[in-house]
Amino acid sequence: MSNEEGFLVALFAGLFVFALIMFVVGIVLYILMGIGLFKIAKREGKGDVAWMAWVPIVNMFLLTQLVENDVHESMRGKFTLIYGLTLAATFFLSAFIPFIGVVSSILIIYGFYFIIQRYSRNVTLHLVLVILTGMIAMPIQLFMFRNREPIDINDNIVFTE
Repeated sequence: MSNEEGFLVALFAGLFVFALIMFVVGIVLYILMGIGLFKIAKREGKGDVAWMAWVPIVNMFLLTQLVENDVHESMRGKFTLIYGLTLAATFFLSAFIPFIGVVSSILIIYGFYFIIQRYSRNVTLHLVLVILTGMIAMPIQLFMFRNREPIDINDNIVFTE
């Protein structure tokens, strides 16, 4: 075997190992997200649709349903529809309009912001982690929130004189 062939074999072996590791990490994150969203949906009275947590893409619709009444007033009751339309636009228009997929990601981060508000006192930290990791931290955070009780919004208000 020549040096070039040996290099190519080593390169492909390295790429295979990297792909395998990424696959395992993806499965672990998928399971963490499924468990977290499922338990949160059950806690919030959405037990009839909690199964959506286990279906890829559909689980994001569950997240939007969980915060449907928390988002900005003009989007209340329509947030899931807006997300669905942006996702469809991404699918059909991504070849013509670069970066249109960012819009649906921004909507998911916006919706996740309200989940963070509901289950954590460190809203900024969790939000920054989700943004900096490109939403990779979201499954871990949902898993962390799964057993927490919702925080009373009035407990977050700090009065100073």
